[in-house]
Amino acid sequence: MSKAFTDEETPVPDGVESLPPRERDLPITPAGLARLRAELAALSAAGPSEVGAHRARVLAQVLKSVYVQEPVVDGQVGFGTSVTVEEADGRRTCYEIVGPDEVEPARRQISVASPVARALLGHRVGDVVVVRRPRGDIEVTVVSVTVAFGDEHSGKETT
Repeated sequence: MSKAFTDEETPVPDGVESLPPRERDLPITPAGLARLRAELAALSAAGPSEVGAHRARVLAQVLKSVYVQEPVVDGQVGFGTSVTVEEADGRRTCYEIVGPDEVEPARRQISVASPVARALLGHRVGDVVVVRRPRGDIEVTVVSVTVAFGDEHSGKETT
């Protein structure tokens, strides 16, 4: 490519897994921040490896571009809360609403920016909410809202 088509002022990520610069800092829960810091420390202690070095750079970038947001305890679904919803057939699912950098789907942690979280935000116990999903919209009833406790939260589906 000709030098005329490059921008020397644009930072170039230092690896395939590095993040592009962020326009703004993103929220993270206290438990999420602790988990990412522990992962970075473990990578540093493990010694050099190409994969570990890439992941460490990503984690360092993330840690520079997040701010801790404490959950608000007011009975509404919000950042840092666990919300249990019930479908019409009685099936219950619990989600923990967290920052985008700490999402762990296996633990039922969802990003505050996800469609499910956005649909639930601001609702209280007893509210009926329409959640838009690729396989079709579904109505759920909010049955509990609690403050999430990070690693203590099981995030398992209950019936």
